Amino acid sequence: MKWILTESNEEASSELAQAAGLHPLVARLMVNRGITDPAAALSFLTCDLSTLSDPRIFRDMERAVRRIRDALARKEKIVVYGDYDVDGITASTLLTLVLRGLGAVVDWYIPDRMSEGYGLNAGALEMFKGSGTGLVITVDCGISALHEAEQARSLGIDLIITDHHELPGGRNDSGEEREAGQVGRSAPAAYAVIHPLLLAPDVPEPVASSVAGLTGVGVAFKLAQALLDTGAGDAGVLHYLDLVTLGTVADMGSLTGENRVLVKHGLEALSSASAQRPGVAALKAVAGLTGKKVGVGTVGFSLAPRINASGRLENASAAFRLLSTESSSEAAELAEMLDAMNRERRSIEDVIWEDARRMCLHKDIPSTGALVLASEKWHPGVIGIVASRIAEEFYRPTALISLQDGIGKGSARSVPGFDLYRALVQCADLLLGYGGHRYAAGFTVDQGRIEELSARLDAVARERAGADGFVRTLRIDGSVSLAELGRELVEEIERLAPFGQGNPEPRLGARGLEVISSRIVGAKHLKLRVRQGEGQPIDAIAFSRAGLHGKIARNGNRVAAVFTPRVNTWNNRTAVELEVRDLKADKA
Repeated sequence: MKWILTESNEEASSELAQAAGLHPLVARLMVNRGITDPAAALSFLTCDLSTLSDPRIFRDMERAVRRIRDALARKEKIVVYGDYDVDGITASTLLTLVLRGLGAVVDWYIPDRMSEGYGLNAGALEMFKGSGTGLVITVDCGISALHEAEQARSLGIDLIITDHHELPGGRNDSGEEREAGQVGRSAPAAYAVIHPLLLAPDVPEPVASSVAGLTGVGVAFKLAQALLDTGAGDAGVLHYLDLVTLGTVADMGSLTGENRVLVKHGLEALSSASAQRPGVAALKAVAGLTGKKVGVGTVGFSLAPRINASGRLENASAAFRLLSTESSSEAAELAEMLDAMNRERRSIEDVIWEDARRMCLHKDIPSTGALVLASEKWHPGVIGIVASRIAEEFYRPTALISLQDGIGKGSARSVPGFDLYRALVQCADLLLGYGGHRYAAGFTVDQGRIEELSARLDAVARERAGADGFVRTLRIDGSVSLAELGRELVEEIERLAPFGQGNPEPRLGARGLEVISSRIVGAKHLKLRVRQGEGQPIDAIAFSRAGLHGKIARNGNRVAAVFTPRVNTWNNRTAVELEVRDLKADKA
């Protein structure tokens, strides 16, 4: 990796440290993340729920609430229509539970990934009409359902869309995004559309920015907040923050603005035994997390994949039932089912990954801009995960396509600095349909056009990457001496959590580290003990870097390291430890 030291504004860092009473290093970390105002720094650190915006800032919110309350009063049948990933499942669960609590006649519907695919579809709308449904509310989907919105209107169904995906017409001809609050000319003609970019015209820019990154479950939460008409810190609202956190983290929502506040409190709910719904407790049990603290990594790598498993391999009903049930015994049974599905998913994923990886090894990767791979053998519910792994390993935008009956269902993942959705816009004439985000997207394509799609996406990627191509970089917030990293300072740094998209973990650099000891633990991790000058030795761990043992990380060697400091407690001993991100020989 290429190490890049972030050029901090030292004057701004010094002023923030003095005004907000922060350690200079912590102030520098905040300035590096765009926080220079003392009041903003305090808000960032406290994550007070009272700072959440009034849901009425959304352009159509009051119209949507009036329509739902009218349905409640008339006992009109409502359907919550979601998506089969974690964001969609949690959004569906949240809104359905809120409506049930308000006495609604409500049902939920999540389409089958294999037979129906993503988003609102005509067949489902026909079925809803036949069952007497008068109101359909989408969550985490619907913003691109232009034709389906017209169909709903013709059927006499009122449609409320809540979504966060790219707006149709959401970028101008040069590919630049519209400013928050601007309305897309081709937004669906629904009864109401609630979207983070469709706000009232008088909303201040800081408020608009704070909600811009909401995921599907975050937008559903804002609707719930408006329906419940209570303060953001009330128990009725807090009860749903575990669901918001599961969906936001799983969908890689930016942990800034309102997402940061929601996830901070949601992680506390997920960690607290007393605050857990039966489904969450059962899910933690099968994952071996009972009684343990839940962090962003735990959600992303342990809880979310289990929730996702049913929607990937079959349908998402088991996951919805798990999160919505009030029965501990039913929750335990469903959690075991999802755990088994997740093991099956991992097995299928490994087979596809080996196949896709072999394809990549036959390519000239250095001269490749984007990887587009297709096979009739691949399960369409798993290719997105494999695309992420391939993109990470080969550091190229990657699209995997599952072929069936001449049609390809594609799932694409990007790398930092490459806007995948914008690239698909440039390939729109080759696609049957597409949607998604900057870093993740899905599409359908005729099998006969895959070669042309591959060539164009590759050309777009090479043009965007420039002459140097895609270079894996590691940004460093600043250099430190190990002697500075006392427990008190590291605990102050950890107040910047939760870390994730938009708020990366602090990465610090140090040189002249002597390797006192080096060994492999857990088969693939590197455990080190290092010392700088005459200072005290400190423990370090480099996950999945066992290959450095005996090479760079050899006893007596001097190394430079990029790391995140942590306060670690083990066997009743608490000490500062370094989680190493990269290691190089230090020749100075």
